Amino acid sequence: MQLIRFDWRDTTRWGALEGESVYALQGDVYSGPTRGERLCELSDVRLLAPAEPGMIVCCGVNFPATIERVGCDMPQEPVLFFKPPQSLCNPGEDTYTLPMSDDTRFESEICAVMKRMAWKVSPEEALDYVLGYTCGNDMTMYNLIAVDGRITRAKGFYKSAPLGPVLVTDYDPSAVRVSGRVNGVTVQDGNTRDMIFDTARIISHVSNFVALMPGDIVFTGTPEGGRTVNRGDTLEVEVEGIGTLTNRLVLA
Repeated sequence: MQLIRFDWRDTTRWGALEGESVYALQGDVYSGPTRGERLCELSDVRLLAPAEPGMIVCCGVNFPATIERVGCDMPQEPVLFFKPPQSLCNPGEDTYTLPMSDDTRFESEICAVMKRMAWKVSPEEALDYVLGYTCGNDMTMYNLIAVDGRITRAKGFYKSAPLGPVLVTDYDPSAVRVSGRVNGVTVQDGNTRDMIFDTARIISHVSNFVALMPGDIVFTGTPEGGRTVNRGDTLEVEVEGIGTLTNRLVLA
């Protein structure tokens, strides 16, 4: 099922998407909903990021090519950082850079959205806690990493986490293509089978020190090729079997 979160008739709600038709959901989105009555056309709604996170946790340096470029040691466990919920950015909405950055980069990723509390779960059971998968863009003000000596500002700024457009359930994230385009030109082209730590391992690792709750988002890492982008650029993240997330970069 393709799930969407959207504004329609001054109401925010979840629904199911089939073709260009939007359907209501029967039951809670986190507890096995079913498709209800047809509501409207996709063109009648404003799509929102398909998650309601209390926490956004991200995995960095998760592809061997990135390790080679950076010249760091192969990680023995997932390298993690957080983005605040305020970093979430809707599909089709402008994503931001800020005046203090002269090197803003975009990173295409596949993301998991949780459906129930995951606390100390094993890799073998971790994916059972996932509601679905979507496209994500980990925007980074890269020059601030050296300035600050940490990544709080570089990764956690407002609207730095575009997400969407749909959330796909019953999906296998283990060997899917993840690509990124800037103004229509492909700059990233990877596959999740090459990840150092797969999605299940990342979720399990996170759950062993903090509980993941329904609606929380897990970014799983970006293929090599994340690059500097400029104001006015159109950024696209495409994940095989999910769709394409599109945002434009503007100065906040």
